[in-house]
Amino acid sequence: VHPLMQALIVDGAIGGVGAVIGFLPLIMVLFFCLALLEDSGYMSRVAVIMDRYFKRIGLSGKSIIPMIVGTGCAIPGVMATRTIEDDNQRRITSILTPFVPCGAKLPIIELFSVVFFPNTSWVGPSMYIMAITLIIIGGLLLKKLFVYEDESLFIMELPEYKLPSLKNAVMQMFDKAKHFIYKATTIILVMNTLVWFMQAYGWNLKPVSNQSDSILASVGGLIAPLMIPIGIIGWQMAAATITGFIAKENVVATLSVILAVASEEALHTPGGVLTTMFTPVTAYAFLALNLFTPPCFAAIGAMNSELGEKKWLFRGLAFQISVGYILAILISQIGSLVFYGTVATGFIPEIIII
Repeated sequence: VHPLMQALIVDGAIGGVGAVIGFLPLIMVLFFCLALLEDSGYMSRVAVIMDRYFKRIGLSGKSIIPMIVGTGCAIPGVMATRTIEDDNQRRITSILTPFVPCGAKLPIIELFSVVFFPNTSWVGPSMYIMAITLIIIGGLLLKKLFVYEDESLFIMELPEYKLPSLKNAVMQMFDKAKHFIYKATTIILVMNTLVWFMQAYGWNLKPVSNQSDSILASVGGLIAPLMIPIGIIGWQMAAATITGFIAKENVVATLSVILAVASEEALHTPGGVLTTMFTPVTAYAFLALNLFTPPCFAAIGAMNSELGEKKWLFRGLAFQISVGYILAILISQIGSLVFYGTVATGFIPEIIII
């Protein structure tokens, strides 16, 4: 086999897709628990309980349902907002729902948790707590942006409580797992092959001996300056963030390809290759950046459908980008000051941006 073909198959296809497929058991557990919750009749009661609180931030009690569904996948979560009658509440919910970490974001959380915080259990839950906080603050801000008085009525039929069907939950779990595998073997496979090609070749379509001369380096270099205020230097992290907009799992797969890590175990080694790119604080900031900036393109398409007008889509995307980016900057700079006694790289650009 030609060395380039071997590298394409091993490093590009197997290395990237394998790094994502390794998270399948974790995601299947999430889908199983979510199916049990939906089947028990509890979801409607959560909406009723939360209505009085969500009204204060410009949302409806029905907004909690898309957000819970969004823990599995942001696309059906955003699409579930169509059950909300009030246009403004539906638009705000569509913008805020992608903040909830979905199944596609779990591989990123797991990767950085294991590598940089191997003996702690708070990193994953902290992302969900942060998401709830951002939804509350974001709801208040967007309520001012939309400038409306909430006069909607809350009406919902409550089904009887029942024991959830284990058979139904298992069937849903395997159905969602099938879609995840299909996604990994199509979209992610194609993207990883493209990422491998871009990091192996230059614009003259000739193999490069140094990744810094590659197509991927030049593309990542375009937004690499925006990563400096977060305390992250290098086109590699910028490139991983870009591919994450295709599918969030691509962040992990792209890092595996760029760093030439062909096995999940090597990528996940505490103190391994990733620690040369981040400190624990900047790793946590990078994690927040990828979780709370706009979701994948498919979810953005769902937002476009539910928001109805292009201007609201662009406003929503601008809001999500601003929230994720500013949050990452604050985590990096404040965290570095607290834990290391000095500000992170990029402090001056951060002051200018803020």
